[in-house]
Amino acid sequence: MLAISNVLKTWSVSALTAPFVLTSWLLLLATNAFSGLEGSALPPSGEIVPIDPAAANPLRVGDFLQGIFTSITQVFLKGHGPAAVLLLAGLAVNSRAAAVFALVGALVAVVTAHALGAESDIITAGLLGFNPVLTAIALGAVFYRPSPRVVAYTLLATVLSVIVQGTMIAALTAFGIPTLTAAFVLVTWLFLLPGLKFK
Repeated sequence: MLAISNVLKTWSVSALTAPFVLTSWLLLLATNAFSGLEGSALPPSGEIVPIDPAAANPLRVGDFLQGIFTSITQVFLKGHGPAAVLLLAGLAVNSRAAAVFALVGALVAVVTAHALGAESDIITAGLLGFNPVLTAIALGAVFYRPSPRVVAYTLLATVLSVIVQGTMIAALTAFGIPTLTAAFVLVTWLFLLPGLKFK
């Protein structure tokens, strides 16, 4: 972890949640090697199976809204749509820009995932949206000041976060471990590394 920290300092990039993700993955994978470590909450490992097109049903309006709200609440591991209103209100107290980017990030995530034909149940559960929400807040309201160019840059990163999240779900299925916030970390690093100065 210290080596990662040193590399990130060299590149002038924040660690974000990378230490949490790496530590969690190591501990979760260790449950496969030690009988004294309980890993019953992990999803079953298995082969990567391409999505059945029937699972990508058109989202109804109610499901669409639920996907947006649960994308926000899944940031806190809570798949409860109405709680999103409280979370957005809390964000707005500190930063209205962060609240707006959270909502826009969730909306973009749901639209992108649906347009790409992701499984409808996963979209509605917010499992393809929480990483894009974090990415949108980080790039749009934390590391850069909101501006038209930053909005465009953040939207691009948010769309990429959906794709990376889907890719990581497929890649980590074989190991039976969750993606956590890895997509957010990787995409945010990618968009911070150029060190762009927006005016």
